Amino acid sequence: MKHLLILITGIMLLTACEKDDSNETPITPKRTVIVYMSAETNLSDYAQSDINEMIQGRRQVGDDCNLVIYVDRASRTEMPFIARITGNTDNPVDTLYKYPTDFYSSAPENFSEVLRHIVSLCPATQDYGLVFWGHADGWILENDNVTTSSAPRRAYGVDNGDNTNINRAKSPSRWLNIPKMAQALAQVGIKWKFIFCDCCNMQNAEVAYELRNITDYIIASPAEITGVGAPYDTMVKDFFIQNDEEMYIQMCSDYNAQIDYVGGHLPISVVRTSKMQALADATKAVLPEVATYLSSDNPTQGHIYYYSASKGADKEKVMYDMYGMISAALADAPEKFSTWEQVFNQTVIYAEASTKWHANTVDFNDFTVTSDNFGGISMFFPLEKYAKASHDYNNDIKQMQWYQAVGWSEVGW
Repeated sequence: MKHLLILITGIMLLTACEKDDSNETPITPKRTVIVYMSAETNLSDYAQSDINEMIQGRRQVGDDCNLVIYVDRASRTEMPFIARITGNTDNPVDTLYKYPTDFYSSAPENFSEVLRHIVSLCPATQDYGLVFWGHADGWILENDNVTTSSAPRRAYGVDNGDNTNINRAKSPSRWLNIPKMAQALAQVGIKWKFIFCDCCNMQNAEVAYELRNITDYIIASPAEITGVGAPYDTMVKDFFIQNDEEMYIQMCSDYNAQIDYVGGHLPISVVRTSKMQALADATKAVLPEVATYLSSDNPTQGHIYYYSASKGADKEKVMYDMYGMISAALADAPEKFSTWEQVFNQTVIYAEASTKWHANTVDFNDFTVTSDNFGGISMFFPLEKYAKASHDYNNDIKQMQWYQAVGWSEVGW
């Protein structure tokens, strides 16, 4: 894909996101928000409806705002493209560049190169926001080379590789794992104001720690979300709020306000990444008590979990609410919990809950959501039961920086 840099250099210079009019002074936006739509999957049919919502939402903000989309749909006639959502009724989607060939949007080198192109095309004077659109499953790892896996969710942004929306067992799919994502984002050369994840299960301690130097805030759901995703017609205006606290609270509120088809709302939270090291240190300090709790009988019973590889299979429930589990583990050590909780509240700075949400893999009869067991972010807790799981979770977690930061190896894992 590097040869594309040569092909588009001239276009980059001529095709800018700034208004080019000899009678008007060009406006360079304060903030550019990029929506990375990895839609060469069975989500492809949702892409256009979300773009239509973005068009509506863009009309609610001024010319000093840049909303740019990268779109890779499941189409054999439409190649990936970059476009600016303009707010202009006559030309609401201004295509800035059409790629001549298809490529894996989930390959880390392509992922970072697309983002660099967009930052060059659409610079901002102040800062940048990033939206992940597509499939995801948080920290859980998948073969990030071409694979024959047919699982619908792993890591982020699977690309089917054959320009169709069918997840075939022999489809040459490719995923972007979080460690590779962090490396790719670092290559873009900017620190994002926020990363908003319009995809499943991305609010994990493991993900947030991996991205702690990449963005100021991560705004995401720890749970599975619906195919329709975020309500961009109401959320786009939130992306460009200049006050940080007002921005992330309004994003969460507008996101959580939608009612999904099971009659619930989608849980969502905000992580201040600058505090992730402090949370890792605080968690490491109480990990011996957590490990003792995990060795007891049925330590996960009744706890909120956000993902299971197969519904009803206890050995596949791997994303438990971090706050709920550590609160239970420290039930007999209230002073230690209070110290840990203070750091947690400085890190997970806002959360909105729901008693239930869309989920294909969660049985809500297994737990009840309360203020005492909901923190809005998940964490992986190694357990013997995962030895019989379909995924090698206990070993995969060792590839995440969080594993070393909290000292799992020091308590026997």
